[in-house]
Amino acid sequence: MPDLQSIEESQLAQARGAAYGLIAHGFRYPEKDDVAALADPGRWDGWPDVLRDINGRVRAALGNVRDAAKTVARRCGSKPLEMQHTYDDLFGHAVRGRCPAYEMEYGRNEIIRQASDLADVSGFYGAFGLEIAVGANGRPDHISAECEFMSALCFKEAHAHATGATANTEICVDAERVFLRDHLARWLPALAQHVKVADSNGFFGALARFADAFVDSECSQFDIHAGPSTLELREPDPVDDIQISCGTGGCGQDKSDQQFVPLGTETDNHQNR
Repeated sequence: MPDLQSIEESQLAQARGAAYGLIAHGFRYPEKDDVAALADPGRWDGWPDVLRDINGRVRAALGNVRDAAKTVARRCGSKPLEMQHTYDDLFGHAVRGRCPAYEMEYGRNEIIRQASDLADVSGFYGAFGLEIAVGANGRPDHISAECEFMSALCFKEAHAHATGATANTEICVDAERVFLRDHLARWLPALAQHVKVADSNGFFGALARFADAFVDSECSQFDIHAGPSTLELREPDPVDDIQISCGTGGCGQDKSDQQFVPLGTETDNHQNR
């Protein structure tokens, strides 16, 4: 039977998984049921109380994004047209909008390095039996995909804690640390800064402030450094963009979510936690 410490660690991992899931869901293109799902009281059951003990910045940002989700849900109901227009304005119909939502758009990496980094991101997903769902328009370095992957790792970690599977716990924690250091934490602060400026009083601005605060707290826990909020965008190059495109999914309009599907193995059901 798991000891009390394992239960507490499992609860924290679940709360972190829910937080990453919220960020992943919030930064997807809003479809009919997404707005209501973001504000659904069941989505907020329990885990925010665990995260509120991390630090004051996370606590305040979490409350603000919940309030913003409720406001949008009341205003939009089941017709998310207004939210869709805002999303299009912020993130664009292609890879490069006002606030690029793809990791490889941040930093002045050469095309060879960008392709290598994309392969590294996909390699992480594949190592844990995940791949981007067929028909999901977007590269694997989309903010929603990267956060959903971190969510999956956290829920796998929670299960390992709860069952006393120490080796699996270590594998998950190590993967979280490396993926955060090499990918998500490198560029999320810059994305968040763009969104906070462009949508300062809206839902996405509130979500960006929470994502920034939460990832910063994650970096502190893992003793790694987050990237700068001033990270430069790479120079757009249509020829290079074709070479690092997402292949069969296409990198055109980002009109569907970045949900993962199992790649040969069962995964934790983390999407709606």
